Amino acid sequence: MRELCQEPLARHGYWRVGGPLERLVFVDTAADLVALSGVDHVLGNGSNLLVPDEGLCGTTVKLGGQLRGLVVHEGADGAARVSAGAGLQNAVLLQRLDKLGIGGLGCLAGVPGTVGGAVAMNAGTALGEIGERLLSVSGLDGRVIARAELPMEYRSGGLPPGFVVTSAVFSVDREGVAKERSRIAEHLARRKATQPLDLPSCGSVFRNPPGDHAGRLIEAAGLKGWSSGNARISDRHANFIVNCGGARAIDVMRCIRTAWERVYATSGFCLIPEVHVLGDWDRELWPLPAVGNPGTLR
Repeated sequence: MRELCQEPLARHGYWRVGGPLERLVFVDTAADLVALSGVDHVLGNGSNLLVPDEGLCGTTVKLGGQLRGLVVHEGADGAARVSAGAGLQNAVLLQRLDKLGIGGLGCLAGVPGTVGGAVAMNAGTALGEIGERLLSVSGLDGRVIARAELPMEYRSGGLPPGFVVTSAVFSVDREGVAKERSRIAEHLARRKATQPLDLPSCGSVFRNPPGDHAGRLIEAAGLKGWSSGNARISDRHANFIVNCGGARAIDVMRCIRTAWERVYATSGFCLIPEVHVLGDWDRELWPLPAVGNPGTLR
């Protein structure tokens, strides 16, 4: 294990904002995790994490080594499954499977972060959701939970509170790989053409409400290009908040709060953040008001 004290999240997160993590521990095995006195937070790629400029208390762990492993299991009936460590990056997972001529997890194409985070939020794209391929998930406490036992839904993995993912098993296949590669290429091309990938961001800030798109609602509220400090609601895709250089976490949070309030005021939709927010914030900014039923009109 390796440990850093007062390590700025800005060095590890996609937004390049956030204050010091009181204790950041890099672990390579499940035994390392068990040996810790306690785990308060798990840092994947920091792709959708926001903490205050003042920092975050407690022990934060980053998974590496064996916790980024990948094992392919071939079934006698021709079916296959893979076991992936929670710390394995989604992009690396897809690259390794592609080299082996294995498909089935194309829904993770372009999704930043790690396997653990993907399972926790039932990550997905227009190509599907990871819950459609999940067979089981293993945790730090030794539990193995079958997919059928998880109440997964749109952008929610349904994991028990406090459950720390160490690995997950997915169904994969060797058929239709060429078709999946083509669909992934088309998806990534659309993403490049419509999203502000040239600036630090966390990807989509809010979930899409039923029957609509968060980006369209934010744009309709007149907020495309709206900024706080050096954080800006993207003028390319309004569901992205970008760091234009030197932004602070508070700037990003003000963009989030403003987008939520303006959309609720203009359309009645109560947007649900995809962003994972930790730490102590000004109550006028976070948490967002729990008004009405999420994703429904008042």
